Amino acid sequence: MQLEARRTICGAAHAGTRSTSRAMHRAALSLAILVAAGAAPSHLRAQWSDEEAAVLSVIDGLFDAMRANDADGVRSVFADGASLIQTEGPDGSPRTGYIPAENFATMIGNATQELDEPYWDAVVQIHDHLASVWVKYALYVDGTFSHCGVDTFILTRGPDGWKIAALADTRERDNCELPPDRQPYR
Repeated sequence: MQLEARRTICGAAHAGTRSTSRAMHRAALSLAILVAAGAAPSHLRAQWSDEEAAVLSVIDGLFDAMRANDADGVRSVFADGASLIQTEGPDGSPRTGYIPAENFATMIGNATQELDEPYWDAVVQIHDHLASVWVKYALYVDGTFSHCGVDTFILTRGPDGWKIAALADTRERDNCELPPDRQPYR
């Protein structure tokens, strides 16, 4: 669909008719929505601003450290006093629970299994020294699917750059959307 939208934009730019102009406007709007939602193909995501790329690199750093069971790597991406926020209890009921990022880093460092958490469809918002990122994710433990959901990150910019101040997630086990390169569950 994105390629078709780009073709429509290019074709309409040369046509000059009123109906083609409307088609061009609709195609441009569709493409803008896809890019804003993070659903654009990777070659269009390369057009993200340097600040958006810097914010996403912090999230990439977290997931790289998790895959490597690297507690110090996890600590390096969190701001002092940061926490992880759980949005459901063990039985799936709604609740709010907090885990200090330091405890999470220790847990990752002590893990004996590879924790791989690919994410996609990132939506990045930045204003001044505050950023939020909303992503879909799937968690694999030693290559086996565990669960999926949505991660939302709150990041703040300080003297050392962007850091995660809070991370909240949802967890689902059924009817999961998976990253395009992980179909079906492996």
